[in-house]
Amino acid sequence: MCSSMRYTPRTRPTMRRSRSSFSSANKRTMADSSYALLTLDDLEEGQNVFSLELHSEDLELKDEFFTFHSLVKAEVKVRRSMDNFNLEGVVSCKIAGDCYRCLKAAEQAVEARFHLSVQRRQASPEELESAEEDGYIEIVDPGTRQVDIGEYIREAIILDLPMRLPTANVEGNCPQCGEDLTEDSNKDKQEETDPRWAALGKIEFSSSEEST
Repeated sequence: MCSSMRYTPRTRPTMRRSRSSFSSANKRTMADSSYALLTLDDLEEGQNVFSLELHSEDLELKDEFFTFHSLVKAEVKVRRSMDNFNLEGVVSCKIAGDCYRCLKAAEQAVEARFHLSVQRRQASPEELESAEEDGYIEIVDPGTRQVDIGEYIREAIILDLPMRLPTANVEGNCPQCGEDLTEDSNKDKQEETDPRWAALGKIEFSSSEEST
């Protein structure tokens, strides 16, 4: 059964106040929230679906080479079975920076996925330690009502950031200016040939010499 869920943002004096609205009967969109709090008691048995939008600064997303020019959007499915909650999320945003090939401004979409298993139950210290080492299992006390999933969204984006922007296409053309840089690269290599070896390139060998 698919249902909507209530989202409650954690507010701080230095953060923006959240604004939320229903986008459909079973999906909710939330913007300008500094934290993404999942209210466990509002989830029905079976599948629940919701979406949210966060500013990059709310998630403390920073990178030495890229800037985040768009909202971070997440579509999250939560399947509840009693006090077990399995989350599957798809996170997307756009990053901007300098093209590594032509140095012009470039923009690229990033899409990442995350999963999380929340278990609301009593647990031994050993179980809590094992869950912490796993990184994708969170065991909370039976009385817990909310779980913050903002850190999982942030981590998913960071782990999927490219090494450079953008990646070259198969034709070797710059995705920004369209110039074929493969030919220029070969030309540059030829020009960089050591002039001391240039004379060897002018020597002609006869077929008899080559056969010996």
